Amino acid sequence: MRVAAPPGASRDGRAPAAQRGRLSRLPPWLRWGGPVVLLALVGVVAMNALTRPTPALVAAPTPTAARLVAHGTIAPVSQARVGTLAGGVLSEVSVNVGQQVAAQQELARVRGPSSTEQLVAPFAGTITGVLAHTGDTLVPGAGVLLVADLTRLQVETTDVDEFLIGHVRPGQTVALSIDALDRRELTGRILTVALQPQTNATGDQHYPVTIDLGGTTPDLRPGMSVRITFPE
Repeated sequence: MRVAAPPGASRDGRAPAAQRGRLSRLPPWLRWGGPVVLLALVGVVAMNALTRPTPALVAAPTPTAARLVAHGTIAPVSQARVGTLAGGVLSEVSVNVGQQVAAQQELARVRGPSSTEQLVAPFAGTITGVLAHTGDTLVPGAGVLLVADLTRLQVETTDVDEFLIGHVRPGQTVALSIDALDRRELTGRILTVALQPQTNATGDQHYPVTIDLGGTTPDLRPGMSVRITFPE
């Protein structure tokens, strides 16, 4: 029994003569070069994929801990504002700024309605300010002079906010940098730390802190700015 050949095929299973004729008419380089070119292209793509450099993984930057820093000023440990109790006319000022005075030394006189009031130094120190002039009329309680003991200085700061206060406690040793003295490095010890914040002129709340300098140097002056670094 003979099996019928598929349509378009010869009895011996070969391609029809018309198809063989079309293939035979193609140039030899196109008949055999096409598959070779295709294989070459596949190889090039594979090599590029293998040799392509793998992107380097960049590690995320490690966050560094913020330094615990605040700013303060040099201030005398003992300072006083000397003023009049009864008020009147300032008739005499017997001292000048920078002058050293003894305890209970007379500093000024104020002539009141019925008597003359003598203003004296509350302790031995230096006159750091004159707040009124001879002839001025003063109300009761008005300040006339400032007296301070410049032999003992400390650092006062109101720059400690709620995020920093948790790292601050009495007795800590802190590093101090004096801006006006070429950033001279000093060491201080925390004396007092406020338990509740105070509102400053800008409306921010800060905790006042005082730092003992353990003495003083001739170059230090009240009012100099200080950079304070607290231990972490």
